[in-house]
Amino acid sequence: MRFAQVNDVASVATELATGLRARGHTVEILYPRLYGAKLPPLLKLAVAPLRLLDWLRLAARLRRGRYDAVHIHYAYLGLVGILAGVPYVLHCHGDDVRDLARRPWRGLIRLALRRAAHVYYSTPDLARWCTAVRPDAEFLPNPVDTATFRPQPLPADARDVFIICALAHNKGAETILAAMRLLSARRPGLRVTAIAGGELTRQFEALPTVVLLLHQPRERLPGLMARHRVLIGQVHEGAIGMVELEGMACGRPVIASFRFADVYGVEVPVVHAETPEAIAAAVEQLLDDRALAEAVGAASRRWVEEHHDAARIAERVEAWHRARIDRRPGRGSVEA
Repeated sequence: MRFAQVNDVASVATELATGLRARGHTVEILYPRLYGAKLPPLLKLAVAPLRLLDWLRLAARLRRGRYDAVHIHYAYLGLVGILAGVPYVLHCHGDDVRDLARRPWRGLIRLALRRAAHVYYSTPDLARWCTAVRPDAEFLPNPVDTATFRPQPLPADARDVFIICALAHNKGAETILAAMRLLSARRPGLRVTAIAGGELTRQFEALPTVVLLLHQPRERLPGLMARHRVLIGQVHEGAIGMVELEGMACGRPVIASFRFADVYGVEVPVVHAETPEAIAAAVEQLLDDRALAEAVGAASRRWVEEHHDAARIAERVEAWHRARIDRRPGRGSVEA
């Protein structure tokens, strides 16, 4: 089959493309020009004409490409599939559907969801928003490149903690900041790394125990994760995203907020914490008990291999499209 992946959120399209190509499919990733991406929602309306022109460009590409399958990432971009007049699968990733009722173009997003041939959502916390519009929406676990994000030996000069999420409000950065202040007072020799970016960057920079790095290319993340004993991800949303999964794939213990273990039906080896005190206590326990940290890291790796391996997720996507072919009279072409 010939797949078009439109947009790439958290490298999900990249990993799906790799997995599908390994299964013998041809995959193109088409990138939108995200005019005004960093503007507040209401100000984004000012660049709507530019975005519409870009959507028309992408729609024309989809029509000309005569793809067997069109997979669009981020809810509002489903409008590209509608403009192209082609069936499409819509993949929701987070803020595209959270607080949908308050978004200025919520009607268009609902239209994109309703018109999709199928809807996926990437983290289980999104179920309530997606299924409110599409009761048949399906949780598709984020695909992780377990060959690239793999366990590596802990170096002798390993640092203590790596904050792997953005230093932003929607990741619970205020809570992590408060935890770092507690730890700075209790363990002045603690060595913490974080990546600059997000509303709370300056507050983290002021802490003597924290070293901030500039934005890092994704290919450097496995090496950075391998140089730290403990990783801290988001502690606000209740669902782990791609960066937390990649940290777990590297065999390091990940502290994060996780409230959806029932979705997997097995124990999930995330170190759950949502308060400054709980985060600080988890960090201290994992730093002081090396055997525990190694056991949690090893269990994390096994769990990611079982539930988030990119090859397995690509196989699920392929199976959906093949089933759709089998349901078509004559089985002459693929609809989405």
